Amino acid sequence: MKKRLFSCLLAVLLLAAAVPAVQAADLPYTDVSADHWAYADIQKVTQAGLFQGVDSTHFGVGQTMTRAQFVTALVRLFGWETVTPETPTFSDCAEPGRWFYSAVETAYANGALPPYSSTFRPLDPITREEMATMIIRSLGYTSLAGRMSASQLPFTDVTTNQGYIAVAYDLGIVNGYDGGLFKPDQAATREQAAAVLGRLYDKYSAASRAVSRTGYTLLTVPSPEATADSAIPTTPLEPFNDLYDALKAQRAAGTDMSQVAVVLSAGGIATTVQGSRIVSSRSISQSAVEDYLEDRDAHIYYSEAYQCAYLTVTEAGGRTVTVWYQNEESMAAKLLLCRLFGVNAYVLEE
Repeated sequence: MKKRLFSCLLAVLLLAAAVPAVQAADLPYTDVSADHWAYADIQKVTQAGLFQGVDSTHFGVGQTMTRAQFVTALVRLFGWETVTPETPTFSDCAEPGRWFYSAVETAYANGALPPYSSTFRPLDPITREEMATMIIRSLGYTSLAGRMSASQLPFTDVTTNQGYIAVAYDLGIVNGYDGGLFKPDQAATREQAAAVLGRLYDKYSAASRAVSRTGYTLLTVPSPEATADSAIPTTPLEPFNDLYDALKAQRAAGTDMSQVAVVLSAGGIATTVQGSRIVSSRSISQSAVEDYLEDRDAHIYYSEAYQCAYLTVTEAGGRTVTVWYQNEESMAAKLLLCRLFGVNAYVLEE
């Protein structure tokens, strides 16, 4: 087990750097001129294999994007493993032979679609609100969206799914129109969908890189202190919601996000409880975390809300130790959030 934790963290970070860059090439479409506003995005999503043209020589500029087409592009972007169940989830996608069947089921299996609808409406044009909502669900940011409100939006015409649109806007994935409008019910054209997914692709596929502290604006997120009334001392490293707020505040302050480096902890926080009394709570090294992980009696968990791992161990005398620590999943989640805000640099320290 020794060195395993650090090796896993390194593997996650190196994986991001291994994503191949899209090679620019001339488009084969006669309906997309080189001076078209969406030319670069159409070029990007085409070369990345997210979109295909409506035929070999036309992209379909001005045509609406269907919900099935958009979901198919999302599945390709995130690289999800194909899901093709025998029993359909949605009554209007009931024929497994339909070209979009597996894409819709795969998106549903990965949380991109809500669990409470019996229909999908695959051939309906996708709206701007639906694009934003599907993207934020796909990223696993439903809890983030849930804490956002209409007051955090610069748009006056958004009345539903405010949180999803707010997060998509904060991440720079969607924009609005003049006059404080988002036009949530407006059907998205194929070039508009290409622009949205092109922005997401750039952020999602960027590489995180380790840097020194010198020359960067350092962003640190304090871990909460243990409290006596906590059944399980809740002391996650760099809580996800707090990291989101810190990144948003940096950008709102006009900081050059390309010059920001997030500081993440490689170790953990161990809190010992005797009965209902906290005996001690302290930061521990990565090596100490690995020692706890080697304990065969350790119970290991993961908090989606905090994007942080934790374990509990009962020691002699009935004392319980709770250790919140960084693992490969939490590291990847936090670095992705940083990249979505344009921060690709990080400092990993004990």
